[in-house]
Amino acid sequence: MSSSEIAVVTDKEPKHVVRDIKTMLEQLGIYGPNLDDNDFKGFFISYKDYCGRTVIDEIWLNEDLSMTLITGYDPKRRLALIEQWQGMKKVLEQPRIEAPTTYQTADMLSLARVVAEATASATMKAVMEVMGSNLISATPGEPKPLHVDHAAQTAQEETKEPEYVPVHKVSWAAGMSDATCRRLVSFYDLPNCQLDGVRGLCVHRAFFMSAVEVLIKGSTPPAKGRKRWQHPEFGGFELRKDPAEIFCEGDHGE
Repeated sequence: MSSSEIAVVTDKEPKHVVRDIKTMLEQLGIYGPNLDDNDFKGFFISYKDYCGRTVIDEIWLNEDLSMTLITGYDPKRRLALIEQWQGMKKVLEQPRIEAPTTYQTADMLSLARVVAEATASATMKAVMEVMGSNLISATPGEPKPLHVDHAAQTAQEETKEPEYVPVHKVSWAAGMSDATCRRLVSFYDLPNCQLDGVRGLCVHRAFFMSAVEVLIKGSTPPAKGRKRWQHPEFGGFELRKDPAEIFCEGDHGE
């Protein structure tokens, strides 16, 4: 979740949420004046120029860090989360029918992966439910579009789209070459993994599409007669699509 999304669901000022996130990351030992946030997975920070100063524009947190921050705001939420965890532990401790010996190791690994993913999803859902339905469905007025987080919202809503996808798939959606996509994963230290049965690197789709938008916003468009965009730190890269097309279509799964 982004700091602006967390501000909405917790009814706090965005600048206060940014302050709280920085405090939490410092207490966890993964962010500080002498640390580069790009050295750590789980979050990344975008900056902007404001009155001649470089200030934080947005902070994105992964699921674990989002839950850590949100549950710290309210003891009732922490208690509800603990109860949810206890319930899931009881379910996992129940006797299970022994699987056939053939391919038993592979089956157990697959089961462990499914349980881990289901546990993470159920836990986050529990946190959001405990916040109260008014924080999810009764937001006053029309919901404000958070353009930077459009990719993350859509990726979560589309249940058919897996959380982690091969680089070649986001490459098509982002209009970038595979090599540029891999470089972007390394540049922002985005969550990535290797999945059984899938060739090559897989990346967290929502974080990747958000990172693409942050990269484009901070880059200079190509001059006339040239194709390469230029970012002051990331360097040059080419887009095979118009940015408007990327963020209208690139996060719907192909």
